[in-house]
Amino acid sequence: MNTKSLVNFKKHKIMANKELSNLIARHNVLQIRSGDTHRFIDITLVEVDGRFFTRPYQFAKRGWYEAFQKEPNGAIKYKDIIIPIEAKVPTDLDKIIPAVTEAYTDKLGSTYQNMRAGFDGDKHDAMTIELIPKI
Repeated sequence: MNTKSLVNFKKHKIMANKELSNLIARHNVLQIRSGDTHRFIDITLVEVDGRFFTRPYQFAKRGWYEAFQKEPNGAIKYKDIIIPIEAKVPTDLDKIIPAVTEAYTDKLGSTYQNMRAGFDGDKHDAMTIELIPKI
């Protein structure tokens, strides 16, 4: 990759991260999908230290979490904006869990606390996924 290509890559990566950050800040619900053929589904994303995360609300065997385990490339969508992403379990999962939980609580307030009361918190936390914008 030549220097000009590298500069353009970094510029587009920064723009993708900033756009996703703005969408997450303004909207409680965005859409995600794994691969190119799955349908987009509604989901709530949060940002922690410039990184983007989501958690499943249910533990379906054929849900989006499982789909991303098989196909980590996908996309985030809001209206006509589509941002390609790679989904992965964070390498620092144990350390980031409290901050992600706090970000969800800040974003959704008592709604999130009521949702958490209805499921296994440890299992839910362990299924935290990081979504990394790609260009």
